[in-house]
Amino acid sequence: MAQLKLRLPGKIIAVGLNYCSHAAELGMPVPSEPVLFLKPPSAVIGPGEAIVLPPEAERVDYEAELALVIGRRTRNVIAAEAADCVLGYTCANDVTARDLQRRDGQWTR
Repeated sequence: MAQLKLRLPGKIIAVGLNYCSHAAELGMPVPSEPVLFLKPPSAVIGPGEAIVLPPEAERVDYEAELALVIGRRTRNVIAAEAADCVLGYTCANDVTARDLQRRDGQWTR
């Protein structure tokens, strides 16, 4: 069987606190606008690869996510044309060290 070659994305833009129940679980208010944050392309691993956890982390959560793959350079797209920019969809596993996130006060690490 041929192996798939993993091509890393140029950037990963994530939306935080977009589920009311998750915001409540974290004790945070639901924002009035999307909370965006970036993940580095180096955070992507392929199927079957090991997730490397930071040794100082004590609470690591995983979340099943729907990921959209944007297929072209996109800027200031109107809502009616947004779907035309989507190349495809895939599943993603968003892994977060919650204790480090709380300590940092941001979501990059």
